[in-house]
Amino acid sequence: MLRSTSSFARMGAVPSDPGPPAGPAGPTSGGVSQRQRILDTALSLMAQRGVDGTSMRDLAQATGLNVASLYHYFPSKKDLLVAVLAERGFLDDMASATAPTGPQGPTVHLDDLLEELLRSMLEVEDFIRLMLGEVMRGDDTALGLGRELMSTTQEALERWLAESQPQLCEGPGAAAVARMLRAMLIGVFFEHVAGVLDGDDPSVVFRRRAQEAAEILGADDS
Repeated sequence: MLRSTSSFARMGAVPSDPGPPAGPAGPTSGGVSQRQRILDTALSLMAQRGVDGTSMRDLAQATGLNVASLYHYFPSKKDLLVAVLAERGFLDDMASATAPTGPQGPTVHLDDLLEELLRSMLEVEDFIRLMLGEVMRGDDTALGLGRELMSTTQEALERWLAESQPQLCEGPGAAAVARMLRAMLIGVFFEHVAGVLDGDDPSVVFRRRAQEAAEILGADDS
């Protein structure tokens, strides 16, 4: 799967991950960067305690850092969550999948786009499961990040449709088609999370559903 050097954050409201800070952020004795160790520990703690139940002080204690050092890497819990998505490659996958194609660039078909986005979600499944539970419990941090991701996905799909498949936008418009595709992506993935997806291999089902959506819309894949 190709990674784009552009950030998904440039497409919308999700803040870009600033990367490692200047200063003592080098590798630990085990060869894993301090930043990576913080991210891994954060995801583990949040899986056990939830986002709201994991304080930055808890995380600092678990990583052997003081709170000031932790905030040097991640100014807020929301920045930490965005960094987890960036670390797993989800943001770059989204940017790459929805990037407009130039005159000499390869043609991206709608079924390929939808499949790529679903596969990207599959790669961060543990994080999505965590965030879904936190959203259902009303955690403000998870809710805020979820809204921004939905908004950014909407904007990226609208732009891709307008530039790559404008004929699909005739009548209802790009915003309406993008909302429908976004709902389809979320619905299919949540079927997988709930264990009711009609197949053992999610990647196979994702491909089939993506093709069905493209056929229903009459996407030009020639």
